[in-house]
Parts: sequence; C-alpha cells; structure tokens
Amino acid sequence: MEAKVNEKLSDDTGEQMVQYYFDGKKWHQKWEKRFDASELVMTKQAQELEIIRQQVQGGKLSPLSYHIQANLFSIRLLSSYTGIPKRRIRKHLKPKYFNQLDDETQNKYASIFEITVDELKELSL
Repeated sequence: MEAKVNEKLSDDTGEQMVQYYFDGKKWHQKWEKRFDASELVMTKQAQELEIIRQQVQGGKLSPLSYHIQANLFSIRLLSSYTGIPKRRIRKHLKPKYFNQLDDETQNKYASIFEITVDELKELSL
C-alpha cells in the first residue's frame, strides 16, 4: 500500500513541491519543480501573439487577426458579438479585404475590442 503526502516549499529559484510517499516499507521523498499552468498558457499566448504581429508587419495578415489573438477571441466569438458572419471575418483577416472595410464594420470591430478605429488599423508594434 502506497501513501502520498504533498508539501509546498519555496527557495531562491521559485516554488517547488516535495512529495513524500510510503511504499509499504519506508518513506521516500521526491522533489519536483512546480509548474504553473496559467504561466504556461500565457507564455504560449505571448509566443502566438508575436508570430501574428510579425505576420501583420509582413503584410500576410491584417491587424484584425492581432486584436483577435490579443483579446483571446475566436472567430466564432467575434461573430456572435458583432453579428458579422464567420466567413466574412475570415476574409477580413487578409490585408486586402481589411483595408476595404467600411466605417460601420470598422466601428463594430473597434467597439468590441474597446479601441479606436485608428488603433484597430495601425498597431503600435
């Protein structure tokens, strides 16, 4: 029969977890670096955002794709908030079509992201 007990400890390098377990004969101790799931998610988010920022600068994607990622939106969620069909939003992710947007559509996007239309168009990269 194996019993386990967990205990959190901190040191200079960050938080670690020590795990004590009993294998039926004696107690053992095992140290593990504690991984923070939210830290991993935010690191991945930052990496994806940087990739999109570079694609926007390179003219491969529109600034709309950057704002979608930065605000943790999906195309489906943006569609439900704006009333714009998902197909049209996907089209607006291309610079060619994004640059042709009318004022009403630009205002819809800007209001959802709580930014100005100028901020929507020009990323301060």
